[in-house]
Amino acid sequence: MPLMQSSHIVVIGAGYAGLSAAALLAKRGYQVVVLEAHDTFGGCASFYRRGSMTFDVGATTFSGVQPWQPVGRLFADLDEKPELERQDPGMLVRIDGETIVRHADPNTWIDAIASRFGQQQREFWHTLYHIEERVWRLIANKPYLPPSSVADWLAMAKPSNLSALSLLPGMVRSMQQLMVRHGVHDNPVFQRFINEQLLISTQSTAEHAPWLTGALGLTYPSETYYPIGGMYRPALQLVRSIKANGGSIHYRRSVTSIDVRKGALEVRCANGDVYRAKHVINSIPIWNLARIASGPIQSWARHHAANNSSAWCAITAYAAFEGYHTLPTAYVQAHLQRPIPGVHSGSIFVTVKPNHDHVKAPDGVVTVTLSTHARWDDVPTADVLAGYLQRALLDAVPELAGMPMKHFEVGTPATWQRYTLRHNGYVGGLPHTTRRPLLRMPPNRTPVPGFWMIGDTAFPGQGTPSVILGAQNTVQRIMAAEGHSS
Repeated sequence: MPLMQSSHIVVIGAGYAGLSAAALLAKRGYQVVVLEAHDTFGGCASFYRRGSMTFDVGATTFSGVQPWQPVGRLFADLDEKPELERQDPGMLVRIDGETIVRHADPNTWIDAIASRFGQQQREFWHTLYHIEERVWRLIANKPYLPPSSVADWLAMAKPSNLSALSLLPGMVRSMQQLMVRHGVHDNPVFQRFINEQLLISTQSTAEHAPWLTGALGLTYPSETYYPIGGMYRPALQLVRSIKANGGSIHYRRSVTSIDVRKGALEVRCANGDVYRAKHVINSIPIWNLARIASGPIQSWARHHAANNSSAWCAITAYAAFEGYHTLPTAYVQAHLQRPIPGVHSGSIFVTVKPNHDHVKAPDGVVTVTLSTHARWDDVPTADVLAGYLQRALLDAVPELAGMPMKHFEVGTPATWQRYTLRHNGYVGGLPHTTRRPLLRMPPNRTPVPGFWMIGDTAFPGQGTPSVILGAQNTVQRIMAAEGHSS
């Protein structure tokens, strides 16, 4: 029977963005309801099971967990401690028959990369690490970013923010320009190394990625963590925190319309349920929002959807092997030795379950998730892709060769659209480019009072730390609107 319910705050979407916002608000005593179209939580970082094995569906690295970074701040705020293992090395990069070890310690990494590509690398990487630290500390506790009102601009003009002025060129100048400045641009192997890492972290290559966000994307392997059991396990802690603090999550609630009626925001679901709230926090992509919203919300969403009309899709593969591997890290990025139909990048990213993780799969079983970039209209069927992806996986991780394969299946952009309902199966958020700098992304605060936008198509963009930061900023804005301090 359809339900009519009133709640102070409704959150749409139970991915990391929505769960983070709901958990923070519930912890502060707000009445919160989360609506999720799927029958489980996690969004693009969700999971599925095959017998006793659990597979991450997509995003497979955890970062941003230092005390001044978004993930670290979130779990400290909630008095939660996820079971994470720091990876050292942060990842292995396999390119042209050699393995480049991304050491977790920055100085060790700089020594290694300078030995391989020349001593001019030292200044370049020191610059990147310096930018990365400044950016994370700058954006912490600044909910007025990106500015969407006069008050926000005045807040940005505070003397304490003047030190950030030197970072502004990094929003409109490319990583390629920074590489040229440091003299590290003329080695084609290093250029491919940079481009492929930027593609998985900013969705752009050096020519188009701003050096401000590019620096975050190139340095994150120094703080890469593996969540025991899979990416869904920290999200499960958020779910439990929401419920422990009086919030609720309603699954199988596909939102079909959002509008303003009689002074309140009204959310309707496909099953007939209607939710009325003072605040609605939306975490579904801007393209989906443009289709289901009405009135001024739809006008706002359509404007931003039109300005951000395309994004990357993903081709994924999920495998399981019997045995034990000898990899020193869970993460491998491998440059392709041969092309794969429909793949629009030169590499694949692979997560290999550590042997000792018996939560994700039983002892003696190694589960693997593979992902790469694709376009919506240029992908063959899963059956066609299977052989190519199996060969690419064994090329990338020869440590798995000789181990019996007990499971293999492929996900295409159509698979992602079917299960996540994301428009065209777009995943990974909006690409960071110099033509679409960070401050021009859809803001968390919209022109419609009480309606907020978070997730990977709103500021500050894609990646678990970024969507959590967007949730934190939005919670601070809501509390300020309610007359409460954070």
